[in-house]
Amino acid sequence: MDDIRQYWNKRAVEAAGEPSATTNDIYLRTLESTALLNELRPLFGEKNARVLDVGCGDGQTILSLAAHLPKASFFGVDFSSEMIASAKSNVSRASKTLDVRFEIGDARALRDVVGSSKFDVILTNRCLINILDRVEQWDALRQFSDALVPSGYYFGTENFLGGQNNLNTTRRSVGLPEIPIRWHNNYFEETEFLAYARRLFQSVELINFSSAYYFITRCVYSAICQQEKEPMDYNHPIHRVAVKFKPFGDFSPIKMIRAKKHD
Repeated sequence: MDDIRQYWNKRAVEAAGEPSATTNDIYLRTLESTALLNELRPLFGEKNARVLDVGCGDGQTILSLAAHLPKASFFGVDFSSEMIASAKSNVSRASKTLDVRFEIGDARALRDVVGSSKFDVILTNRCLINILDRVEQWDALRQFSDALVPSGYYFGTENFLGGQNNLNTTRRSVGLPEIPIRWHNNYFEETEFLAYARRLFQSVELINFSSAYYFITRCVYSAICQQEKEPMDYNHPIHRVAVKFKPFGDFSPIKMIRAKKHD
């Protein structure tokens, strides 16, 4: 895991203060934050919820959520010291009324940083996929369940093979190359994930919130770029338009996990 940690440390330094610290697709970050807020606001909008973000990166997701959930307290942890440094820098420029803090911590040893604290909500945003050992991924998920209060929620935006395969099948059908899984990622298989997670949680759902966005940007836009012999640009206006479409199909590897702990 040290090479993955070094990768994210380097990204944090190179993209300090920029929205591209955790992904070059900045509109995907917006879509992820919006999807999370749409889940959290009905449940905790008027409550003093305690929210833990595991793998918080540069803290931008927490800051976006905190601005809309002013009664909630947020604790972000990440195993990249440089990401935490960026997060602390970002929060220092945010509203002083936000209840937000950040510390270095590892999803595989959660108790080392949170102790015996319990949370109403735990979030991950492409965090578990950075753990390359499947057993360690399952153990991290178990630790999330342990750190939740009864009836607490885990919301994760993580990557899955089914959506990845569907996306690449569609790309191949129009002559586009497959999008490979990156060296530092370990995607889940949907059925396997659900079977394990339902041993830990009362209910578990996978939500295809980014499917329309991926179909438009990774299939339609990519095909146009290939036809016109133009490079892809994450700042192209089509990305701003794509986030507005309601989800359809299963064309994205990124799905939202909505899991509720037993009462």
